[in-house]
Amino acid sequence: MSLHSNLTRVLVVDDDAMSRDLLSVLLEAEGYAVESADSGEAALELLRRGESAPDVVLADMQMPGITSTQLARKLRRACGPAAILLAISGSQPPAKVISLFNGFLMKPFKMEQVADALRAWRDRAQPEDTAQPERAVTSARTSPRQSELPSITAPASRGVSKPRMEVQAEAAQLAEGDQGKATGSAPVLNENIYRQLAASMPAPQLREMYMMCVNDARHRIVQMRRLAADRDSAQFIREAHAIKGGCGMLGATELHRMASELEEHGLDTATPGEAQAVNFLDKLSAACDRLERMLGSRVY
Repeated sequence: MSLHSNLTRVLVVDDDAMSRDLLSVLLEAEGYAVESADSGEAALELLRRGESAPDVVLADMQMPGITSTQLARKLRRACGPAAILLAISGSQPPAKVISLFNGFLMKPFKMEQVADALRAWRDRAQPEDTAQPERAVTSARTSPRQSELPSITAPASRGVSKPRMEVQAEAAQLAEGDQGKATGSAPVLNENIYRQLAASMPAPQLREMYMMCVNDARHRIVQMRRLAADRDSAQFIREAHAIKGGCGMLGATELHRMASELEEHGLDTATPGEAQAVNFLDKLSAACDRLERMLGSRVY
């Protein structure tokens, strides 16, 4: 499916380098012109320096610094009323935050879902121009009032939004794969996502992306061991969330599932809970080794 569009300028805002770089690579492969920023503050500074605003912003909802609500309002002022602001996250943000964006995409999501979200927004924003594509290009920068903007909780084909629970189930299936759902344990790698990525980039670049994911996870595991010893549950959970996000986008299913469990449970108040978390980190490290071995046998 071709994702070429009149809306070609995309700004990716994500503090997780793995997710940010992967999204940039995939969007560029589909014909978009992409810029990225590692924080809300950096994105706003980039917009202040830029000559023109992006047509689309993909902004992660769990970044340190400026709150998601503040970021949404400042992005709207900086980008103008015609820009499409899409919230992205590996967890469900509060409804109040999502309402300030034009849509929401649950990580991991496919590039087709980005295109569907943009198409749904344009169809709702410019219904009178659907039969006049030439006129639609000219009027694409004219937007309805903010209160009239459609909320794309998650995109579906033909611009029809799916129920939120159905979308979350799709995201879970994408992350875990059919084998994981059938056996109760996730496979190391989601083959569907792997094939899509392999078709989008050369093998050396593909391997680089996966190894970036593995090495990032290993670095965070070291940090999480220290955080467990310090009983810093909040930062421990943030590190698990970061692993989950990058691994989900790459289809590193086993790592994604394990990181999700660590994010959900964090550090218990009792010592046995801490010991269980440390033991789980050992298993997470072993999962990194399994993914690296699998990649070594197929990506050169």
